[in-house]
Amino acid sequence: MALFIKTLINFIKVLKVTGWTLIEFLVVLIIIAILAGLAIPNFSRTRERALDKEAQTALRLIQAAERVYLSKYATYWPAPTLADINTNLKLDLASGSWNFSAPTANASAFNANAARTDSSRTWSINQNTSAAPVCSGPSCPP
Repeated sequence: MALFIKTLINFIKVLKVTGWTLIEFLVVLIIIAILAGLAIPNFSRTRERALDKEAQTALRLIQAAERVYLSKYATYWPAPTLADINTNLKLDLASGSWNFSAPTANASAFNANAARTDSSRTWSINQNTSAAPVCSGPSCPP
């Protein structure tokens, strides 16, 4: 904070030397605020799209690991928690923005979910190899 204040004081001194008026300084600040106001919503949408891709990729990894488990043990592994998924399916998924689970599994089918930690949406995938993850919830992408 002290560095910021020192930098601001030096900047004001530079303004006095170069002849900037307070009005010119305020106009520049307003322009910067408008540009920031336009950039922040775009950043938020881009971040959410990246998080959706993260969930879809993790679900495809779970799907592949379930297929490997099925080939070895002739059944899918039910993994209600992320720790179970990582331990039994030999994955290393992080729990940052998503709660991963594969709560239902038997010899012929499984269902894996990635629920957003803010409860805004859930991505799901099942044993069908060609099916893409499906989103449900109020803030799913179009």
